[in-house]
Amino acid sequence: MGHLLQRFSGYLMGMLFVLLGTALAAPFRAEIDLSNLALLYVLAVVAVGGHFGRGPAVACAMAGSLAFAYVFVPPHFSLAITEIQYVMAAVIMVVVALVVGHLTAALRTQVELARDRARRARALYELAKHLAGSQTAEEVTQTCRRFLADALGARRIRLLEPATWDQPPPFITKALVRACLERRQLVAIPSPAPGISRALLPLAGTRDLQGLLGFEVDSGTLDDGEYREALDTMASVVAVALERTQYAAAVRESELRVAAETLRGTILASLSHDLRTPLTALVGMADGLALGKVAGADKQKSMLLRLRDQALAINQLLGNLLEMARLRSGNVELQKEWQPIEEVIGATMGLLEPHAGGREIVINIAPDLPPVHIDGVLIERVLWNLLENALKYSPAEQSIELRVAQSEGWLELSVCDRGEGLAPGQEEDLFGLFRRGRSESNVPGAGLGLAIARTIAEAHGGSVSAANRSGGGACFCLRLPLETPPDLADLADLESETL
Repeated sequence: MGHLLQRFSGYLMGMLFVLLGTALAAPFRAEIDLSNLALLYVLAVVAVGGHFGRGPAVACAMAGSLAFAYVFVPPHFSLAITEIQYVMAAVIMVVVALVVGHLTAALRTQVELARDRARRARALYELAKHLAGSQTAEEVTQTCRRFLADALGARRIRLLEPATWDQPPPFITKALVRACLERRQLVAIPSPAPGISRALLPLAGTRDLQGLLGFEVDSGTLDDGEYREALDTMASVVAVALERTQYAAAVRESELRVAAETLRGTILASLSHDLRTPLTALVGMADGLALGKVAGADKQKSMLLRLRDQALAINQLLGNLLEMARLRSGNVELQKEWQPIEEVIGATMGLLEPHAGGREIVINIAPDLPPVHIDGVLIERVLWNLLENALKYSPAEQSIELRVAQSEGWLELSVCDRGEGLAPGQEEDLFGLFRRGRSESNVPGAGLGLAIARTIAEAHGGSVSAANRSGGGACFCLRLPLETPPDLADLADLESETL
């Protein structure tokens, strides 16, 4: 019922305009000239034709001419017109109404076509804009599906990649795929469901086919030349976008290979230098001891201590390499616990003391710091690396400062020294693998400590940064997020359940 009302609404509205105009003008038929009354019906025809099209406009013109002749042309309330001038007036009114209705309906059709063209042009512009920012074939496919569904009214949209042409989706037959590949143009067949067509559109790139685009539309839609033109434009844009993603993927893969090869060369060069130097020293000292070239117990003891230091340096290098590989693998699970940062600092200082050589480390901790949710062992490693770095790159007579404070939801631990500071632009570069400061030739190390520190900090949701210190030297700042600690009662219950 609703469909019928919608279909004949224009005709009903035309009849309503005729009846309403007749009822309003009838009381004044003696005072109004017939030509002016005829214009009233012409106006109704224009309104109906502009809103509902040619058919309702013609019906309105015929009904208006009959109402005009019956009510306003003498003899009134009769279609038996006796005077030729009234016959001519009625005929002219019908002709004028039909012509005006036809022109109005044609204009309406042209306006609708212009709106469709503008809408499709805007949709194609949006498609091109979104495709320009698409980085993967999946993003291109999703953008294409949205355009087909929203702008062109397509359904059951599928992108068939070359690998799937032998096994298309159920609603696309192999015969349709073969026909599309042979003709290299849009092909369509009727669907088993009435009123629906199944279509397959080739996506031809600059070199070869990037895929086939299958979809369903209402029957007759593909007969519209402008619709097919929009499809062809879309196919060209999508094919170029798919081709571009392939080129981009190839470039990324090439860049990764180059980066991997560069890193491999850097690792080999670093290992060659940082292992060969202590190993050469070890061999030399061992030969000296074995051949009896070192006389005196004190000298022998000193050489043995140097042997031990060189062995520890090699062990630390290998440990850093293994730690970095473990962290970069992504398989590290943080063993987070709530604990005071003072305990972590105390444990770190205990481990660092044998290696500090009596250097002064000044610790300033702000009062009333909240507990932090961290993996204590890994954060100790970060502090160790930062403090060891400061000890290496600062004069022995200068103290190292460790400051701990709370700042807007973060816990900040700053390690500051009075060394040479950082070269311009080096603040970020230092945290790369095998990157070292400007005094690298004088200080042993492989350039892994800061990279390990940043990786651990980022795993905690924090960061490590570097900056030059006012008055000389450098500061390295570890920032850890402060979370809301659990209630002590809840924590006690959790521990009792664990036990």
